[in-house]
Amino acid sequence: MMANNSIMFITWIILFHQFKEINGWGVGHMMLMEGIVVGAYSIYAFCFRGVAEVLAGQIERGELDTFILQPRNILLNLAGSRSHPAALGDVITGFVFLFWSGMTTFQTLPLILLSVIVGFLTFLSLGIFVGSLAFYMKDVEGWGQQIINIFIHVGNQPGSIYTGDVRLFLTFVFPVGLITFMPIEMITNPTFSGIFAFVGLIAMFFSASIWFFYRGLKRYESGNIFGVRG
Repeated sequence: MMANNSIMFITWIILFHQFKEINGWGVGHMMLMEGIVVGAYSIYAFCFRGVAEVLAGQIERGELDTFILQPRNILLNLAGSRSHPAALGDVITGFVFLFWSGMTTFQTLPLILLSVIVGFLTFLSLGIFVGSLAFYMKDVEGWGQQIINIFIHVGNQPGSIYTGDVRLFLTFVFPVGLITFMPIEMITNPTFSGIFAFVGLIAMFFSASIWFFYRGLKRYESGNIFGVRG
């Protein structure tokens, strides 16, 4: 993963060497953003990747019964049921990108840590939402992870390229903005209103994903493992 992330970023270094800026963003902005994205995804993948890779399949095969019968929180138990050890490589490269950006200081560090936490919750919220679609649709397992991959791909582009209606869509519908342009703008030009909007948006998305899961779980009651395999 360290090699993969490094090779990917070399292409951006070459591009910024040629063009210097992309709509106001330099290589430092891009490196800071990559550090936040990689750091956020590494926490999600290492601790809670079961949401995207496991949840939909377990719902479709009627395998939630074991989790429902346990006294633990069912969503937390499902989310933590699988991890991805390769994400440790993301942790290391994430730190490298953050400190090489030249924008990590004692003043900006709290906002950078906040951005990584918000990014992690963004990936987790999307994973919960995608996995929970299996309560309402069939064959979600096959393409659910692809949505996560698309999210990562869009999130690896310079946030400054998103403007107008695309920017609104990536802020309020498909929240890539929470890991791209919003944290960079908050860190480089911090305001109380910007921080409040940043935290408020992730609180809204995270709450909505939990509500969506438990609403779908009510539909699962009539299609448990006994009915599926009986």
